[in-house]
Amino acid sequence: MAKKLTLTPKDCLYIEDIVNASMLIYKKTKLEMEQLQDEDLKTYLENICTDLKDQATTLVDLMGGAK
Repeated sequence: MAKKLTLTPKDCLYIEDIVNASMLIYKKTKLEMEQLQDEDLKTYLENICTDLKDQATTLVDLMGGAK
């Protein structure tokens, strides 16, 4: 069974800031990716976007599981 975390309101604000920054970078990267011609670079940026989305999802899940 997963261990429950205790997050302070300040912790949640920090996590929210990280999620917001990750999604901003995600959106900007997607826009740049659409303009690229090189398929290797598109693939590289797509991987970065996937990682950013996964990170944000993990952090939101972490906050949801905290007391």
